[in-house]
Amino acid sequence: MALPGLLSMILPVLVGVAVLFSTFVRAQDTTDPTALVGDPKRGKIVFQRVGYCVNCHGWAGDGQSGRNPLSHAAAANLRETKLDAQGLFDVIRCGIPGTEMPFHDGASYKDGRCFGMLMSDYDADSKPVTGNTMRTQDIMNVVAYLQSAVIGKGKPNYEECAAYFDAHADTACAYLKSN
Repeated sequence: MALPGLLSMILPVLVGVAVLFSTFVRAQDTTDPTALVGDPKRGKIVFQRVGYCVNCHGWAGDGQSGRNPLSHAAAANLRETKLDAQGLFDVIRCGIPGTEMPFHDGASYKDGRCFGMLMSDYDADSKPVTGNTMRTQDIMNVVAYLQSAVIGKGKPNYEECAAYFDAHADTACAYLKSN
């Protein structure tokens, strides 16, 4: 059998398999955080380097400790938040319109998934702020990190700082040794 003849027989099968697989993958991509399990170690990396959450919330998540002094405003103290996993997921995904808390889901205000609103529904001065886009799984990873290492932890201490900064703890956390 010639290659073009073989290709014409196999191509429809391959296309069919691709369509079935893409439908399966799409069905698995959910924004329901109860259906996903986050990885706190990956969440720490996303908090630090993908979402840049640390710039406003600080390394300790208290809105003060080690935050970027050039950030626009003090952020919420996540150590004292009363939000559950769903609430954290929604705030990270959708942001808080009218504040500096950015949204991190690239489709948030394109299809009504956040508060049933589109970007065009907001006035210029109350539009949600765009943050770095995160995958659904990475949002869950941040939620897992916050729940395991930040929320309910009280005042930041040297041990937490050392765990956050790893090899740079001696320099970054020295100010906590005297407290």
